[in-house]
This record gives sequence, C-alpha cells and structure tokens, in this order.
Amino acid sequence: MDTKAFFKNKSICTLPWSGFELEPDGGVKNCVLAREKLGNINKSNIKEIISGSTNIDIKKSMLKDNMPSSCAECHAVEKDRNNIMSISSRLYYHKELAKKIDMGFYDDVNNFALRHVDLRWTNSCNQACVYCSANLSSKWAQELGVKVKSNTEARREVKDYVFDNISNLRNVYLAGGEPMLMKENLEFLKLLKEKNPECSIRVNTNLSTTKTGIFDLLCDFKNVHWTVSLETIEQEYEYIRHHGSWNDFEENLKIINKLDHKVSFNMLHFILNYKSLFGCIDYLKGLGFHDNSFVIGPLFTPRNMNILNLPDPMLQEVKQELNTRLHAQPMGYLKNSYENLLAYYKKTPWRKDIKLFLLETKIRDKRRGTDWRSTFPKLFEELDLHELD
Repeated sequence: MDTKAFFKNKSICTLPWSGFELEPDGGVKNCVLAREKLGNINKSNIKEIISGSTNIDIKKSMLKDNMPSSCAECHAVEKDRNNIMSISSRLYYHKELAKKIDMGFYDDVNNFALRHVDLRWTNSCNQACVYCSANLSSKWAQELGVKVKSNTEARREVKDYVFDNISNLRNVYLAGGEPMLMKENLEFLKLLKEKNPECSIRVNTNLSTTKTGIFDLLCDFKNVHWTVSLETIEQEYEYIRHHGSWNDFEENLKIINKLDHKVSFNMLHFILNYKSLFGCIDYLKGLGFHDNSFVIGPLFTPRNMNILNLPDPMLQEVKQELNTRLHAQPMGYLKNSYENLLAYYKKTPWRKDIKLFLLETKIRDKRRGTDWRSTFPKLFEELDLHELD
C-alpha cells in the first residue's frame, strides 16, 4: 500500500498493527474508544490477543475500507465536525505513527510492530470522584467493599512484552486509576528514559501528588503532555474529587505550569458544576492557560448526574451562558467545546429524573459523611425553588 492509498482509505487505522490499550481489569482494546475488546490478559497472553482472530478481522475490514463496528466512535467524530474531539484517535495516530512505518507493512494482516501503548495498569487511585466507579478507582472500591480482580502474573507478561519493545515506542499514554501512583510506571519510565528518551508521553492525571518519583522522571523527558482532570475549584473540587485537596492541586499545577511541557485540561460538565465549570475555566485562563488548553464534554454516565436532568429554567441558564461565551469569540478547542455542549443540550432527547440524582446523592453523602447542600448552596436553592427537594 502506498502513502496515497493509505490516507485515501477512510477506515484504516494504524493501531491494530502497532498499538493497544490495557485496562485496569485486564481488558485489551485497540484504543480507549474502541467498542470491542480484543481479549483479556487474565485469560490469554498479550501476544495471543494481538495476533488473535478479533484483531485480524478488524484489519481485514479496514483494508477493504469497511468500518469495523468497534471503531464507530472515531468515525462519528470525523463525521461531526463540531464534535468535542477536534481530531479522532484514528487521525491522531495517523499523524503520530503512520508516516514512521513503511506503508507496505499495513498490507499484511499478520504484521504487528509495537509503536504505541496506552497503559492503565490498575485501578489505583487516591480519589473517589462522584462520577467514577470501583473499576477505575481503588478508593471507590474500598468505600463499597468491592474487590477488583488483579492478576499480577498477567500484568508482568504485558510489562515484559512492552519492555522488550521499549526502544521502538513512538507514543505512550499513561492513565488509570491515577498513573502517578502505579509502581509499574516508575519502572517503565526509568527504562524508557534510558532506552528511548525522545518518546512522546501523555499522562492523564488528577495532579494530586508530585512525590512518588514518577513525577521527577516525567520532568526528565522533553515530549510530555499533561492531561489534567478537573471540573471545578475549592470546596466544590474537594466534594467532587472526594479525598482530594484543592491546596495540593493548586501547588502541583504551579509546578507543571513552569515546565516546558504541554498542559491541557479534560473537564466534564454535569449537575454539580453546572455553573462553577465556567468559573473554573476563567480561573485557569487567569493563570495563563490558552483556549486550546481545554477539552470539555458532557457527563454521560452515571445518568442521574447528567445536566439534562435539570429543570428547564436551569438548563436554559446553562445554554445562555454558553451562548454568551461563544459571542466572546473563544478559539480552538474551547470554542469547539462550547459549541458541542450547546448542541448536545439543545438536541438530545432526555427523560428527566432529578429525583434520582437527589436520592443517589443523599445515599452517597450518608456513606461519606458529606453534605452536598452545604457545598453547593446555590444549586440546592435553585432546585428547591423549583419544588424538587
């Protein structure tokens, strides 16, 4: 396949030939957006999964320019130019990987050369965000008394495979859980620094700590993109990110803002921060972060927290705020984010159930010893005004 034919094919993606995502429960996918798992390391080793029939069938479909069902998310992004993700994973990895591999490599469905890894070793996390779950947060698992299965030997096999190919990696994504807490990342980054210091690294972090050794190692790399998860500030931050400290976050943000690294913010918009999200954006812009630093999307699950559950007058306030901000002519990702949020809130059919939000929040507060009404008094007053207490 020559370069022209490769880029003309609207279904082909480099990742089935060159990468994988490892999930905390051992699941393996082509990427985080893929709808179908290739397998699970608790049942098969990583090499068997990569060379297995599921991945082979995905490659065959792509070579025929037939979109695999597993890849529907990327194609939806590419079809909708106003989508929150200004570039799909498929096109992103075309840019990052495709031109660095001989195009003839993609003609054979049996070929695979590891160039990208998305590593989410465990659910280890020091926060229990209100919208998260035990599968992605050990703090949530502890709170609910849930044990998430973890196969140490299976993870070791993945680690060995990645380490054997570490010199060839072009792009690494570290997430979790909280990647700053995972001992596997400490060992991985030490070897990467020695064998492949020019590798591009993205790390998705809550930025709660810089004292695990992992932070110091990341500072030694040139090509680092910090993707920081954040929804609001101060006491609301500490409620939403249960066990989190706003003071610690502020201090750590100052530290990475001084580095010669890229920093951006992944932000979710939902009931609890329906107004304060905008204040958080203004706070960050006041620190010097530009419009392309923000990727904001609606929270889809759990459904009880979706902003569409708000009474119509409150939802209308949100739409007005978004319109006002769009009139100020933001640029880049921030503009795309506002447009996407507005379109979602205007067009998405929804059966409102604010009472379920109130019930689930009451149950969680009782378990945690928190009180959303005192943390979000304006929200409580608005809901009470609409006789929904």
